[in-house]
Amino acid sequence: MIAYAPWTDPRLARKPGTLPLDPARWLETGADTPGQMARRRDLIETQRSVVLAALPRSATAQEELCKAVADHTGGPVPDDPSPLGQVGRMVQEDFCLLEKHGDEGEYRLTGAILCFPSRWSLAEKLGHPLTRIHGPVPDYSDDLARRVNRLFDGVRAGHPLWRANWTVHPTDELHQPSGDWRQAEDGPLHIRVERQTFLRLPRSGAVVFGIRTFIDPLEALTDAQAVALREAIGPLGADEIAYRGGEDLHRATLAALAGRA
Repeated sequence: MIAYAPWTDPRLARKPGTLPLDPARWLETGADTPGQMARRRDLIETQRSVVLAALPRSATAQEELCKAVADHTGGPVPDDPSPLGQVGRMVQEDFCLLEKHGDEGEYRLTGAILCFPSRWSLAEKLGHPLTRIHGPVPDYSDDLARRVNRLFDGVRAGHPLWRANWTVHPTDELHQPSGDWRQAEDGPLHIRVERQTFLRLPRSGAVVFGIRTFIDPLEALTDAQAVALREAIGPLGADEIAYRGGEDLHRATLAALAGRA
């Protein structure tokens, strides 16, 4: 059994599918914490320019986020020249800073610590507004774009929100920037779930988009979860299948789930 199975929860089905979050549960640890933290530290050391980037305008939000994480965990702040690097060494969550300054119509990605991307690159998205960031998403319609922007406008300090999404990957590798994931197409199938949180920083006004990643073998699903996943992916259209990994991966996933009752 896995920690989160968002395809089984109708509350999360209609995008953006957000729910209120107890502030005490903003950050989550688990049995995977030691391994993920070791991987994060290694990535920050060896691929820093890939996993950490920020615009100068995000300096206040970076400092505010670092203090919020340190206050929440109660632990010491690790040594790193960047507040985002300090955050990345403290907790499993990745964080994206979204800010809207002056007369900007949309929130823009102004900084991030992103050790565990799922088929996207921080370099491709930094500085861009939400609509452009979500451009590759097949069903990101004008209506959904408006709802997402309203969601970000509506996040209130002290009242975080959360949602979850899922993908199937042919690998358990957490660090999957654009293009690299296709190198492992023949590996065992894994279900990857992102628990995503939205938190308003009161001083800077930035919205912090947090991503806590869980990855488990497909065999870890209960029978009920497996049946629900098969029912969720069976009717997907061609665009959605391509976005989620392509026809080969889609067929392999259905085949792996076919024997579950």
